[in-house]
Amino acid sequence: MNKKIKSVLRPYWYIFKDTIRTGKGLLIKPIQTLPISSEVIGPPKGFYESTQKWLATNELPQNSSQGSYQEIYPVHLIRRAKPGTLDKEAHWKFKIEYEREISPSFVAVIPQGRVWVNKGKIVDYTAVITADDCLLSELSIEFGRLPNNHSIFTEWKLPPVHTIEGIAAVLTSAKANIYFHWMTDLLPRIELLRRSGIALDSIDNFIVNSYNSPFQKETLTTLGISPSKIVESSKNQHIKADKLVAPSLPSLPGNPPLWVCDFLRENFLNTAQLGTILPNVDKPEHIYISRATASYRQVINEAEVAGFLNQLGFQTVALESLTVAEQAALFHSAKVIVAPHGAGLTNTVFCQPGTKIIEFFSPKYVNVCYWALANQVNLDYYYLLGEGQSPPEGVDPHLSGEDIFVNVDSLSKVMKAAGVA
Repeated sequence: MNKKIKSVLRPYWYIFKDTIRTGKGLLIKPIQTLPISSEVIGPPKGFYESTQKWLATNELPQNSSQGSYQEIYPVHLIRRAKPGTLDKEAHWKFKIEYEREISPSFVAVIPQGRVWVNKGKIVDYTAVITADDCLLSELSIEFGRLPNNHSIFTEWKLPPVHTIEGIAAVLTSAKANIYFHWMTDLLPRIELLRRSGIALDSIDNFIVNSYNSPFQKETLTTLGISPSKIVESSKNQHIKADKLVAPSLPSLPGNPPLWVCDFLRENFLNTAQLGTILPNVDKPEHIYISRATASYRQVINEAEVAGFLNQLGFQTVALESLTVAEQAALFHSAKVIVAPHGAGLTNTVFCQPGTKIIEFFSPKYVNVCYWALANQVNLDYYYLLGEGQSPPEGVDPHLSGEDIFVNVDSLSKVMKAAGVA
């Protein structure tokens, strides 16, 4: 099926799926009323809107052996600078994110707590369940759904429980197989554990979505977490621990707070080694990040784009062969970075203030997460929409895999606006 047909059918497919989902939920509802735990059959009995509500409802002290909640970072407001663009006004996706409230970051301790992670094709969703068989909503976020409509409430029967003795920290998060979400959503939860005063050595197991990619292994090793302590939710979907320690997500994905950026820089940007990490490779000041080996969202006319940039002194770089430390060093040395939207731009967190970023988008997929990241570390950010018809304002087709055709004349104008050429 070609991309055009897929884009037409996509809305109808979602309507069909939601209809089936609603019907399934109604059929399952009676099972929730049975005095049987969701460890045996059916979904959890309900949900708590907040972790503090769980403590209050069960009349538990704020910090006790029966459960606890510790706020690490308070709620705060982020204000962002407008992006550079050739358009008269910035794309509406940027405009709605000029301000963003970041929820408090915290760590909860849940005795006899459980975690369920569904194995979606694209997105894994986590549900953290209390001993009284209810969901903790703040720790069970599912994109675009209210707590009462979480996917777990459409489950007839959860997978068998995998019991863990001792203390287990749940780090799972949506799309954690992707470098950006691993770095900005999952890993910072380890920092919340540290900030809470819980010694990492005292934790018996760390629950992550998967432990396959080199970047996953490298980063956890750097943070001092032994492979022997890793439990993969991809192999054990339903886990119960004597004591479940659950750090919150740092924020809604795509909105990393400043403390997340500081954490990543402090742990993965070793300034003492920057000169020796890439001893046999030039660290060019002007780089173009290629997605030629990616299976989606490629630059259609990349040869033309790379050729144009090469004439201006840019070096084309493929990040797949580099370690996290090498990517950090490369980006830290760069003064100008041009790239199509992709996970490699996560490394802009390692850039020096004032570095210029020019990001390409398909008109049918604009994701402002790297602009948000650039704002936190004081970068000079610009974007360019590829060729093609743009949807009406407020409409998001979310065709995340669509390839990008870059108009080189427009690229030249953006670069001049950025003071690059």
